[in-house]
Formats: sequence, structure tokens, C-alpha cells
Amino acid sequence: MLSEYPIYFDDTKLFTPESWEESYAVVESTNQTEAGTDQVIVTRYDKLSVSASFQCSSRWAATFAAFRDKDSIAVKLYDLKTQDYKTRTMRIRNFKTAPEKNSEKTKGTNGLYTVSFDLEEF
Repeated sequence: MLSEYPIYFDDTKLFTPESWEESYAVVESTNQTEAGTDQVIVTRYDKLSVSASFQCSSRWAATFAAFRDKDSIAVKLYDLKTQDYKTRTMRIRNFKTAPEKNSEKTKGTNGLYTVSFDLEEF
């Protein structure tokens, strides 16, 4: 199903990931009043975090590494709540890359890689 709703990083269309797990957090702050009760202020209900993994060529691994070095990325993805695409400003964290075992260098690539990272929304 994910292949029917491609993901875009700064208008670059990505291929289907090996794994893509979204989680949403509530951003809130709690203050204690003079009476001793807690006052909770919800700033936001849908701060997105994504854990992603891709199996790709060395060229794509280098592309992901370039996105890693950017301060922010415009990530366009399908939103289940609105049933439409939504663009979110995110950044890459916990970037990991490893060559695939028994992968060989070919004319167009330096072998296959597994790239994984977390995306955090601002």
C-alpha cells in the first residue's frame, strides 16, 4: 500500500522503503498553580516521528546522506486523517548505513546498502 502513496523529500520522490513506522506525540506543558493543582497546556496533538529503513544503491545512500546534512527537509507524505498529502518540516536523526552482505560493485553503483534513520518533525 505504501507504494501507492510515495514519499517526497524536498520534491525528490523516494522509492518504497523496507520499513516506515509513524508515531504521533502530544506536545504539552504542565504548570502548577498557586492552589497546587496541575494545569496542562496542549501545544500540539500530532507531532510526527518516523522510523524508516531503505535498501538501496550507493547512489541513493549518498542522496540520503545529503538529506541528513540539511538543517530541515520538507517531507510530503500521505496523511490518514485528512486522506490527502501533507507537507511537514522535519530533520533526520540517528542516521545509519551499512553495506549489504555479498553485495557487489557494478558499473552504476558501489554495491547495495541498508540505510536507516529517524525523522523528527519540528
